[in-house]
Amino acid sequence: MFSFRLSFLFAVLGGFFACRAAAPAATDDPAPALVATINGVIDLTLGQTTDAIQKKLPEIRAKMNESFAIEVVVQRAFGRNWSKLNKAQQTEAIDLLGKIVIRTYATQLSTGQRPVIAIAASRDIGDGRREIVSTASRGGETVNVVYRLAKIDGKPKVYDVLAEGVSVVGNYRQQFDAHFERKDAAALIGLLKSKLAAPPAPEDKPAAAATK
Repeated sequence: MFSFRLSFLFAVLGGFFACRAAAPAATDDPAPALVATINGVIDLTLGQTTDAIQKKLPEIRAKMNESFAIEVVVQRAFGRNWSKLNKAQQTEAIDLLGKIVIRTYATQLSTGQRPVIAIAASRDIGDGRREIVSTASRGGETVNVVYRLAKIDGKPKVYDVLAEGVSVVGNYRQQFDAHFERKDAAALIGLLKSKLAAPPAPEDKPAAAATK
């Protein structure tokens, strides 16, 4: 059986599922807006084929942009390596990596039941940042997910997601650091293009057992 826990972790920016309950929140709490975005994304992806998801990427990305700062996620993922890309490469990297991330989790969401999200806490962590703590549950398995937000473009937006303590930004940064030890920005752009042009890798596809 394909593990929901593994499926969720493969989803990179996972956690876009229906929300079951939320802790009481202040009127300026970004959690309700995040939940609205989550529900909108899953409505666009649930039950869709890989080809349909590919065609819907601009629509899915537009919905995500309501609560997620994709450009900031990409820049933070590159870290110190961001300056190694010229302006044209930076623009291309934001587009390509954003699409890859979106396609990965959308593919995971397309098969199976809607996991249940419970918002456990929404708290200020200083310096204008906020942390929304949640769990995602399905079939007896639970994954702990933390969304980190900061005010971006005038509103709180997610700049990182931690699934079971593993940071999306940190995970990508390790891979990019390793790449730039041996190769350059042009080679990385080529790799991103190749990955986006190819069908999702086998580990990106939920097994049929996950729908039971």
